[in-house]
Amino acid sequence: MTIERPDTPVHPSRAAVLQPTTLAIASLFAFIVLVQGISAPFQKDAEPQSAQWIQSIVRDGHWLIPSDAYGYTDRKPPLFYWLSALVADATGATVDEVRARAVSVVAGTALATAVLAWTAANVGASEGWLAFLFMLGTYGFASRSTEALTDMLLTFLLFTAYCTIATLVDNSEPQARAAPRRPMQAGVILGLAVLAKGPIAIVLCALAASIYLLIERRNPLALLRQRWPWQVVAIAVAVGAVWYVPAAIAGGNKILRIVFAENFGHFMPAKLGGTGESYRPFYFIAARLLGGAFPMTLLIVPAALAFYTGEISAGKRRAVIYQISISLAVLLFFSIASVKRDDYILPALPGIAILCASVFTLDVRGAVAKLRDVLVAAFVLGPILVSVFLILFPGLVPHFNLQSSDAAYYSVFQTMGKFLFELGIAWLIGVGVVIFAITRRRAIVVGVAFGFLALCLSLFWTAGLRPGLAAIRSVKSFIPIVADHVRGDQLCIPGGINYELSYYYGAAVPDLSHPQCANGAAGKPVYLIATPREMDAMTPEYRTRLKLIAKSNLIGGGGPPTLYEILTSGANGGLKGADGATK
Repeated sequence: MTIERPDTPVHPSRAAVLQPTTLAIASLFAFIVLVQGISAPFQKDAEPQSAQWIQSIVRDGHWLIPSDAYGYTDRKPPLFYWLSALVADATGATVDEVRARAVSVVAGTALATAVLAWTAANVGASEGWLAFLFMLGTYGFASRSTEALTDMLLTFLLFTAYCTIATLVDNSEPQARAAPRRPMQAGVILGLAVLAKGPIAIVLCALAASIYLLIERRNPLALLRQRWPWQVVAIAVAVGAVWYVPAAIAGGNKILRIVFAENFGHFMPAKLGGTGESYRPFYFIAARLLGGAFPMTLLIVPAALAFYTGEISAGKRRAVIYQISISLAVLLFFSIASVKRDDYILPALPGIAILCASVFTLDVRGAVAKLRDVLVAAFVLGPILVSVFLILFPGLVPHFNLQSSDAAYYSVFQTMGKFLFELGIAWLIGVGVVIFAITRRRAIVVGVAFGFLALCLSLFWTAGLRPGLAAIRSVKSFIPIVADHVRGDQLCIPGGINYELSYYYGAAVPDLSHPQCANGAAGKPVYLIATPREMDAMTPEYRTRLKLIAKSNLIGGGGPPTLYEILTSGANGGLKGADGATK
């Protein structure tokens, strides 16, 4: 994993090949951190739909083209769902939250360990451990390790493939030819990444390598004259074809349209043939990246200045630049792309962690080191100063009109007294260590304390706030009540598709336009589950036909879901309409 360079050998003081036992212990620690909150209920549509695709493989044997409860086929390459199905099949053939998210947790653990090993071997042992700690302490990374989505698996495979071709990108043609197995390894790993998310893996890898060469003032087109890039791409395409070709044959034009939309359609704007969904402004990815990588983002400016002033040693510069290039590739590509989502920032986080770790091992203590210490001190002292101010001057606390999601987080926050006490103790310890280290100019200790506090804050969210919010927003706790009343009768929703409800209910729940909801079945009762917002969209005449059965105490933007029985016309028992008249 070392970038070998005969003309500039790796200095023994900074290179470190970690022992397997050390990596195993680090992996165990990462797994314990990342697995927190894995059993939290699903929310919204993305994870429940993924879980239904896994169910389609486990229950129905649809390995080639899985489909959800509503009959919609998988829009992504199936590697993540294959692996998740194997986990579920080997542990009881049941697809629940833990089994659906297990692959992401393992991939996140492997990714954090790979960042540690590569950075230690190519930048330095101290930087490797700091980057490892920063990754675990970043909420944008830790929270996605317990999501039943493909992004964490893609990020691990993309990072591994990019590390594998590091020597090939950095060396000349004769040296690259001397290691014939490396292109094959990189091609296989990149092909697996294609099976996880699609050809975007090849595009990001090639774009990152090109950015690195441009920063190094080398011509990226020179790589096209070498044999190994074509070998890597050919092998990756061949591995991806294992699924793409049979799926295209079996699915026909339908699968081809999905593949086109998921790749070309998501990149191009709607007026040029793109799908036009999830449109956001060009700065969306940059804003999400800055927020998702917090608190590491506080160190990006000092790290960039360290490169400009030369305070990062020449022996470390290339390895750090190589990894930050993939972060720049993610930022550039998805900022240009028409479709922009929060999960797209994940492949950029390892490079940022390595970059920020390097700012704690500067050759000299100059302006960059002082700025770094100021930002770390502001991060650790800021919450304490704000808390003291609010205690001393409670009347000056401003009143905010919180959005529904923020208000939900605040309601959970108020119930976490034990977590807050433990976080407060850990924070005070971290503050003491940071003050001591800054006064003694122990940069590594400052970095460790910064990473420790970031880890505490991340765990507060992933182990406490996030699962608590999911418990009071997910319909999981309300479904047993619904099933007890509905039994074998028909359940409906006002409109659209509700994957969260259908997953926990165990079957597709149609909307009111479906014939079974409009007419009932053989005189059996028909039930409706709806939120207050959905009720407001109905006509007063139709609302009079709804008999209240059970109301949940869940929270959310639309209000608590409620179960109604849809009475036949004229059989409403004298319910009053909106005008107060008896219907």
